[in-house]
Amino acid sequence: MSKPDDPALVRAAVLQRLKVHVRLAQQGLAPTPDQRRRLAASLPELVAFGDRRYAQCHAVLDWDHRLPSDAAVLRLYLSYTDREAGAIESALKSRDREIDSGNLYPEFDVPDYADVDASESYVAVLRPGTHEVGDLRFFSDWRKGVHQSVAREAVAAVRASPSYERSMRERSHDNLGPPVVIGWTPPCLAQSKHWAIEVWLLVDFDGHVGRAHVFMVDSKSHLVTREYFTEVQIG
Repeated sequence: MSKPDDPALVRAAVLQRLKVHVRLAQQGLAPTPDQRRRLAASLPELVAFGDRRYAQCHAVLDWDHRLPSDAAVLRLYLSYTDREAGAIESALKSRDREIDSGNLYPEFDVPDYADVDASESYVAVLRPGTHEVGDLRFFSDWRKGVHQSVAREAVAAVRASPSYERSMRERSHDNLGPPVVIGWTPPCLAQSKHWAIEVWLLVDFDGHVGRAHVFMVDSKSHLVTREYFTEVQIG
């Protein structure tokens, strides 16, 4: 079911409360009001997991530890409760103090705003001169917590896919294992109506580098809504 309040809350955070890293601001890379509007409009429809709602979104435009910067990093920290939102606010203020204490000369490195605990986190890299979100990455501590019955249904849907059969035939050798459930994926990344299950099938691996066929399975309809290949690397 659609949750229109969630996407509006996220866009409002980008429009009204975007925290810009001081090293971006010092380079004149803080977005103008019009650029913020473009950035907010380019965001996909972000909705909270399951029957939850977002309590708050903390939006940060972070720097890339380069002078001059090659890119900016958009971080969205989403909380399910007001208590968690307060903890995120405190963590960001603590990071502010760390940054301020080290921001003496341009050649001194200072911290960024990465690795703040949140119910859901999204990260996007913005290239110079652009203020639109392209690839968005999703992170959460609970992402891998897929109930066994839900995981079985997702794997069954993958096995029924014609492209799965093709990838099985094209595998480089026979001991690459069965499909593996990676975890939950939001609808905007799975191109699905509901939260989806991400499943990987390894098709090639030499012990260090390989390739996997990625399937996204809608958790309600059990349809494969998106698939692609990705590189796998160990170490």
